[in-house]
Amino acid sequence: VLGGKEYEARLRAQFAATQPATGWAEMPARRGAKGKQRRPKQPAGGASSDEDSDGAVEKLAAEAQEALLRGAPSLLGRSDAISGQELAVKRTVDLNAAAASNSAVNCVAWHPNGQLALTAGFDKTLRLFRVDGTRNTLLQSVHLPKLQVASAAFSSDGARAFACGRGRQWACVDLHSGRATMMPPLPGREEAGYREVVPSPDGATIALLCDSGALLLLSQKSRTLLATLQPSEPTARFGGCQCVAYSPDGALLFASGGGNGRVQVWDVRRRVCVHTWHDASGVRTTRIALSPDGRYVATGSDAGVVALYETAAVVAGGEPKALKEFMNVRTAITALAFNHSSELLAFASKYAKASMRVAHLATRRVYPNWPTSKTPLKYVQSFAFSPGSGYLSFGNDKGAALLYRLNHFEAA
Repeated sequence: VLGGKEYEARLRAQFAATQPATGWAEMPARRGAKGKQRRPKQPAGGASSDEDSDGAVEKLAAEAQEALLRGAPSLLGRSDAISGQELAVKRTVDLNAAAASNSAVNCVAWHPNGQLALTAGFDKTLRLFRVDGTRNTLLQSVHLPKLQVASAAFSSDGARAFACGRGRQWACVDLHSGRATMMPPLPGREEAGYREVVPSPDGATIALLCDSGALLLLSQKSRTLLATLQPSEPTARFGGCQCVAYSPDGALLFASGGGNGRVQVWDVRRRVCVHTWHDASGVRTTRIALSPDGRYVATGSDAGVVALYETAAVVAGGEPKALKEFMNVRTAITALAFNHSSELLAFASKYAKASMRVAHLATRRVYPNWPTSKTPLKYVQSFAFSPGSGYLSFGNDKGAALLYRLNHFEAA
């Protein structure tokens, strides 16, 4: 007869043998006497809240530019082997092969440690997978009642996932307990639904983009409303705010809205718009992305044009000139992202079949060898690079999340 301790030891050994790589489930390290995390350190040289208003906006813009360029990492694990001639890519088992979606895969997102990924869509289910490229085991399915998911993302610490979509509520999923909390409508707001939820990289705030065109800033800790950065514009021709993106340190928030390619740059801590510029690649800017090294800003337009700008030129003031315009897509850009080392830029449109490309930033050329006419992308609804760029996953209109291995990078 086995004793209790020996029986427990054998169970643990059997679990470790059959379920490897479970480090994603570890609780985050506690800091300080009470386990509270320190607040993000504010950039040096910031203006005090009670300084005179004369020249305040100009000073904030200068500080924002300095903080952005100073705080961004310089290398971020660049691959020495990658070139602009050919993309070394290989298809593996689909990310969601263990549990395909019953609707289009509107969201694909990676956990910060690269071992866990999620998919979600209009079937009201958020699925979590442990990704190894061979089995991609389904860990959990979280049903979100009355929420057809349009957008989902992990928090920067990987402890939670947020989801929003067609419905007055949005969701916060605790990954350690597996419990989903449906967040009630925000006080004083009557929103019919939400387009996108974007957690900040520093873990402090959440940008919530409403169907009405309003841009809301929430506390990531309490999920309460901090500010309305852009008001609702339900009758506006272009529907108010279209897309948002944080700077790598979370200090700035880029938001597009209205016609003429208008893009606003917000100082998140002070809730002040420090600069407005115009993206000339189209009438309406539909996607924005910032490179992890802080060097580039990319925009996608309703004309299918992707424009690449230098961040320094954008935040310095005036109207920046694009370094490069990629015109390989003919319909509105609906997905846009840099890889972790800022060497690759991928973009796609869900309005045309197999409408997706990957560009090499050093040469500013689109890879000619992939995707090919035989690549089964279908209509790409979403995509995401893994944290180490070892994988690139696409969610399509058929409920599949295709998974490709990028052989230029060792780590997932």
